[in-house]
Amino acid sequence: MAIDDNSRSAGIVQRLQCLLLDHTAAMAAKASPAVRRRGAALLACAAFDLLRIRRSYVTAALQKHLGLDAESSESMARRTYRSFFENALEMASLPYLTANELKTKFRVEGMEHLRTAHALGRGVVIVSGHYGLWELVPPWLCLNGYSMTTVVRRQKNPEVDVWFEQMRHRFGAATTDSGYGLREILRTLRKGDILGLMSDQNAGDHGCFVDFLGEPASTVVGPAQISLKSHAPVVVLAAHRCGDGPHLIEIRPPIRPEEFSDDEAGRTQLTQLFTSILEHWIRQRPDQWFWLHQRWKSRPPADRNERQVNAFKGSIAA
Repeated sequence: MAIDDNSRSAGIVQRLQCLLLDHTAAMAAKASPAVRRRGAALLACAAFDLLRIRRSYVTAALQKHLGLDAESSESMARRTYRSFFENALEMASLPYLTANELKTKFRVEGMEHLRTAHALGRGVVIVSGHYGLWELVPPWLCLNGYSMTTVVRRQKNPEVDVWFEQMRHRFGAATTDSGYGLREILRTLRKGDILGLMSDQNAGDHGCFVDFLGEPASTVVGPAQISLKSHAPVVVLAAHRCGDGPHLIEIRPPIRPEEFSDDEAGRTQLTQLFTSILEHWIRQRPDQWFWLHQRWKSRPPADRNERQVNAFKGSIAA
């Protein structure tokens, strides 16, 4: 009986979280940019000043990876928290936007690069990151005539997960989780569709280490593997938030897989190339990236071995 009561209570909490999320999204859709900014500022104040959620980590990461002094890194950290919540509120409004409202949110630079890649008929692997208004890109592309499937991570709260799925499926966009098999991926690309992948989070022991903001970072090798296997070009893009809008979708020229060897060295080179493009955008607009993620948590094998040796020496000395 106690287990049933706990499950029932957990279910009620999950539904309440989902209702709160949906109510916030509806309010964000109706609000002006100025009102969203004020709401984001309040949320940022709560997270940064009151709850201090990863405040020291974000401040230290900005100082280390952007070469800022202590005062500048704290100021940038505050901007980063405000920007995150402003982006989140605008992205959450997606379920309540009309097609025209979404289409007119953006201007685009480099659309010819996506057309060139798509015209090859091999599908396109789009690489992006948790930067700017990333959730709005797939439905925007679908409204502009492309079929797209994005690989996403599932939410722990099943009610919230359903809400996110419905949000992401607006205007014909499709999603799948990271368990999507290679055979299905290749079938998607052979149809000439677009596969969307995020490549800016720690990949643990399964990634390859490339330079990111001056430090080795374990990075998903999937985009490079898929591109080399399917011969689909890689297109890197970002959705920059620009004040009250219209915002900017920037699309870079396609990276052609035939220019890389289909081995570990080639996969690493390709991964480094698109990682460097994302780094360039982050350096230009650092507040737009999700710095709260522990991007450099995993260390290269040599670093791990050195730490183990030092720890062993320390234990002997003790």
